Amino acid sequence: MRTFAAAWLLTLVVAAAGTLEVEQGNVRLVLHEESSRHSIYLRHEGEWIPLFLAEDPRTSVLEVLENNRIHTMGDSGSFGLQVDELPDGARYVWTSPTLRVEQRFRFTRGVDSAEYDAIAMTVDVTNEGEAPSLVGVRVIYDTYLGERANVHFVTPASSGITRETSLTPGPANRYVASVPSADATYGFQIMLDGAAVAPPETAVVANWKRLTDSTWDYEANESRNFNRLPYSINDSAVLLAFGTEQLASGGKYSVTTYVGDLAPQGYVSPDVAAGTTGANLLLERLREVVDQIDALIARDEVDPAEVTALQEELRTLTELVRGR
Repeated sequence: MRTFAAAWLLTLVVAAAGTLEVEQGNVRLVLHEESSRHSIYLRHEGEWIPLFLAEDPRTSVLEVLENNRIHTMGDSGSFGLQVDELPDGARYVWTSPTLRVEQRFRFTRGVDSAEYDAIAMTVDVTNEGEAPSLVGVRVIYDTYLGERANVHFVTPASSGITRETSLTPGPANRYVASVPSADATYGFQIMLDGAAVAPPETAVVANWKRLTDSTWDYEANESRNFNRLPYSINDSAVLLAFGTEQLASGGKYSVTTYVGDLAPQGYVSPDVAAGTTGANLLLERLREVVDQIDALIARDEVDPAEVTALQEELRTLTELVRGR
């Protein structure tokens, strides 16, 4: 019975063709080991929808600044790669003679959600060299959900951003979301401010090609739309650049942000989600029922009513699991 419960309720992990897939509730994380990129999918009305461009995962990147060098993680041959499944998600670890970079993904959910539908992403950079080093982190997401309807992005203060825009973290820009329409019920939300979130020093929505080709600091020009002629047309993206920090040898730099389905009230921490969400609670109760059955078996006399009650609860829990 314990094997039965674990097979249905624990996180699904599939390793195939150089990818690691980890799924919880309504969110699926895919680590593309060959390119060191990731994709996030949301289950919406029975369909798995990529929250940012998944046709070519290489267009969304994690970049790490080391003094005057920018490392695009996965493209630099000076780093070794480790990929791990974790109890609550997965991670990449890159190591070079001077840096250790860990990108950890943990499942969570929106404050008003009943199921997992988001990811907490933490990037830790450790100076492994002997000399001090200036480090920083930036992320570019190649968004696409809003391109067809020309809505592109929404924030708490704006129902549609259609031009290059700089977003200052705060109540009006607590999050930015790529949505398929102004009244959409799902989308790709990125937190810019809030508890446990590292506010980016720079947050910009702009043409993907412009952001990808940019130097570390990017200044938005609101006279531009999301085109970069002649080849990059109506192609929007989000850049988050976090502040730089001078690290002594052995020093550590860390930033955390949350991404996932639309959640105007924000997301709970992964630790809170683990104790209050979906399958985890079912698994906990299943274990309790199994323990009660074990206790009955160990008794000399068994009340048939107790057996019937446990059987009924076990049947109900089984149906709930099947429904997931």
